[in-house]
Amino acid sequence: MLKTYLSTTDLGKLAWLINFNNKIVATYGAFFSLTVAQLLSLLNDTNAFTYILQFNDAALATYHSSIAFKDEVRDGPISAESQSFPTFAGIGTAPTAVPYGIFTRAVKLVNIIKTHPKYTNTIGKDLDIIGADSVIDWTTAQPQKVKVKNSAGEVAGSYVRGDAGGGRIECMRGSETVFTTVTNVSKSKFIDARPNLIIGQPEKRQYRIWFLKSDKVVGIVSAIVTIIVP
Repeated sequence: MLKTYLSTTDLGKLAWLINFNNKIVATYGAFFSLTVAQLLSLLNDTNAFTYILQFNDAALATYHSSIAFKDEVRDGPISAESQSFPTFAGIGTAPTAVPYGIFTRAVKLVNIIKTHPKYTNTIGKDLDIIGADSVIDWTTAQPQKVKVKNSAGEVAGSYVRGDAGGGRIECMRGSETVFTTVTNVSKSKFIDARPNLIIGQPEKRQYRIWFLKSDKVVGIVSAIVTIIVP
């Protein structure tokens, strides 16, 4: 069971970031002796994420209006006057640009604060950095980031295991028409050392993975990944 304090939605993340930044600036920056650079980075990240969400909303609204305009221009009744093209709704001047990884930086700052000698759970609740238990629904859990590669005559694979007990690795290769189990693993990596069905002939293999809990298959099978084994 994982502890999480970050929302899974963009708006939830933005609300958390604004609260975190405001309280760091008002109170906890000085309390935890954060540097000017750290405070400025957090402020710039907050402004940047706020802006990009507003930009995306404006872009989406413009997209819908332009599609509607296109449909009217293409198929609508003949009008007496020429119609003005839709324009992008401005949202103000862009803030200071920031590197990728806004919430990666925020989490690193959280870790600095939570390991500080002055840190308390009361502060953690105020900054909303303690989080609640995240319960995994194993009926809909699906292995993510399945990867395979050729390695020294074998196929080496990996996936994100998370809190699962392991994974069931399935493969369909060559002329096969159904997936069969290659192996069950308790870790996030696996090896398929089988030779090709026809020695010396390249072979197409497709892999997929199921999560295991107490040695039983649970959830939804992963997306299929494909590799050519020489």
